Amino acid sequence: MQRKIYLGLLLAVCVLLSSCQKDDEVPPTDYSIESTSAFELISQHPNGWIKEARYFKALNQPSEEFEYYDNGYIKSAKIYASYPQQHLYMEVSRSEDNEPLWSKYYTPEGELWFETEYENGLPSVKKVYSEQGTSVHSYTNGELTSVEFTAADNSSTAITTCNPAAGTRNVSITRNGESILDEDYPYHEQVGAGVYTTNHVPVANAFNNAETSYNKLNQSFYQSPSWQFDADPIEFMFPYSLYDEFYYPGDYFATRFAVTTDLYQSVIEQYPVTEKGVLIGSSSYIDGYHSMQNSWEVRDSLASVYEEDPALYKLKYGNEYAEKVGYGKIFFVIGAIRNLPTDENVANNIKHLAYRKMTGMLNGNTGITADEQELMDKVWFEVKFFSTLKEHRNGVVLDSPEDYEQLMQAVNDAELSVLQMEYQTVEWL
Repeated sequence: MQRKIYLGLLLAVCVLLSSCQKDDEVPPTDYSIESTSAFELISQHPNGWIKEARYFKALNQPSEEFEYYDNGYIKSAKIYASYPQQHLYMEVSRSEDNEPLWSKYYTPEGELWFETEYENGLPSVKKVYSEQGTSVHSYTNGELTSVEFTAADNSSTAITTCNPAAGTRNVSITRNGESILDEDYPYHEQVGAGVYTTNHVPVANAFNNAETSYNKLNQSFYQSPSWQFDADPIEFMFPYSLYDEFYYPGDYFATRFAVTTDLYQSVIEQYPVTEKGVLIGSSSYIDGYHSMQNSWEVRDSLASVYEEDPALYKLKYGNEYAEKVGYGKIFFVIGAIRNLPTDENVANNIKHLAYRKMTGMLNGNTGITADEQELMDKVWFEVKFFSTLKEHRNGVVLDSPEDYEQLMQAVNDAELSVLQMEYQTVEWL
């Protein structure tokens, strides 16, 4: 009898312990990706990563539609703006190894504004359309070799042909079939160089051989990596061509700068979608800028020529001219993360690990443990180094602190780059 009671008590204790163990069991971490009120998951790859998806803003209007390859790289993306009305404003197509294939940008009215075709990851042809006409920018191995502009009514042409080997560029302009200008200039645009701003066409320099002065700035800036809403590097770099006009892109990419700023275009086309944020850190050195010395005789002379025939003057020398040319060095590092779980707590934990991994890499250590890396392997995360050097324009993947040190050294050892051409309207001569 006592044995039966003992066995009964033992059974009760076992049941109680089993019950406690079930209550203490932690549910498995949910790494799944699911649709939400602002995000539609259309299809997935076999590993659960996103294949096709879209984001929405107010009134169920799409803000981003995109497709990933199974390795996490962007295959295609359509980016929309809601101002001044809902419209597609940017479209990209990329290869499986993350090289650009083509891109298109649109006006708020839905018309094609400019498009770029790529070859081996480098720009091959860029066409810019406007009411004034069409310009065709041709490249060889990623370097601009010519710009041909044809007026919408075929009344004029402007052709700039670059010769890097000779260190020159030729500008030839015709009106009604007759040549009105044919001049050679230094290969790199100088202070005074003119431009058609509507189609970003470099033309003649009315200030050719004018005296210039160099203003030394010697300024350095550094920003440690931080989470940004999107991969817009405009806060960390200078647009190559800064025209004399007000431009505020709002919450959208500054696509007007993408026409002439190859580095900016490269970044926004690699990261048109950032899901739940992107890490960006940067460093810049501003050495100084060239500007024209105030020669009122030259300005008054050109002003009188302009007043005689403004249309002819603009045809030869553009509607704006380069008033300053700034020099320096810029590099920035982008840590992009994709395929984050829908669960906010899980996603934030992985983002924290991503931050530690990237900052550790920049500071010379691993940043995270092997176990933490296993968690990172559940998402797509890549750190890339960009700079104003041509070889860094499309970014270089960082796998170790040594990679970062080598790339930084390359920037430090390189000559100064032209960071910005700042323009002034010819009406202010």
